[in-house]
Amino acid sequence: MTALALSLSGCTGILLGAANVIENGDAPRTEVAYGTGARQRYDVYRPLGVDGLPLPGPLPVVIFVHGGSWENGDKKSYRWVGQGLAKQGFVAVLPNYGLMPATRFPAFVDDVAAAVAHARARVGEWGGDTTRLFLMGHSAGAQITALVAYDERYLGRQGLTPAILAGFIGLSGPYDFVLDSKLLRATFAGAAEREHDAQPVNFVRRDVPRTLLAMGRDDRTVRPANTTSLVAHLREVGANVDELWVPGDHGVTVGAFARTNRGDSEVLERIREFVLAPRDRKAQR
Repeated sequence: MTALALSLSGCTGILLGAANVIENGDAPRTEVAYGTGARQRYDVYRPLGVDGLPLPGPLPVVIFVHGGSWENGDKKSYRWVGQGLAKQGFVAVLPNYGLMPATRFPAFVDDVAAAVAHARARVGEWGGDTTRLFLMGHSAGAQITALVAYDERYLGRQGLTPAILAGFIGLSGPYDFVLDSKLLRATFAGAAEREHDAQPVNFVRRDVPRTLLAMGRDDRTVRPANTTSLVAHLREVGANVDELWVPGDHGVTVGAFARTNRGDSEVLERIREFVLAPRDRKAQR
C-alpha cells in the first residue's frame, strides 16, 4: 500500500474555479434525479453538431465522477468537464453522491452505482449507446469508480454486472493507500474487511473492464505509486490496461477537459482514442 496526501494543491483549486468561468460550451444540460436524496442527482450534457442540433445517436456515454477527498465537491463545479466531453461527441453524465461525514463508505459508492444504473436505463433518450458506456473518475472519484468497475457487488445490487461497462478511466486516483490521516480513518477505517474493501487493487480480475489510468508524474496529492500499483496488479492477472504518465501535479489529468487545454492535451487525446477504440482492442504494454 502507498501513502496518500489529502489536501488539494493551490493550483488545482485555481483550475477548478477558473475552468467554469472561461467555459463557453453550448451543449444542453439536463438534471435528473436518480434517487430521493438531496445529492442523488446527475447532469447530462448532450453534444451538438455544427448546425446547433443534437448529434444523432447512438453515441458513446462517459459517466464522470468528481473528486474532493470524499467530503466535498459538486457536479456544478465540473460543468467544463461535461462540456469538454460533449465537444468530443460523447454524451456526458456527471453525478453527485453522498459526502462525508453524512455519508460513509461504502454508501457513496452505492450512490454512484445507482447513478450508473439509472443513467444506463435512460441514456438512450439523449442519444447515448448503452453498449459503449464508460466510467471515469478523478481523485476520490477515481477510487469510487474503480470500485464500481471492479467490485461486482455494487452493480450487483442494481441487478447489473461490470460487464455493462465498455471501459474504466481513472484520473489521478488512490487505488492502494494507507489510512494515514484522520480523514481517511474516519472514511474507511473499521473492521479489517471494511479496510480491505476500500482498496480497488483487491478486486482486480482478468475480466475487469478495459482500463486506462492517467497520472501526473509530479502529483503531491495522490501518490503516483497508487497508479503504479494498480497497473502492476492488473497486468499480473492479464487484464486489459493502458497507462499514461504526463508532467504535472494533481489537476493535470482532469484539467485536460478545460476549454483552454482541449486542443493539445495528450490526456484528452488518449481518452478519446480509448473511448472510440473497438472493444476487443489489445492493451498497450
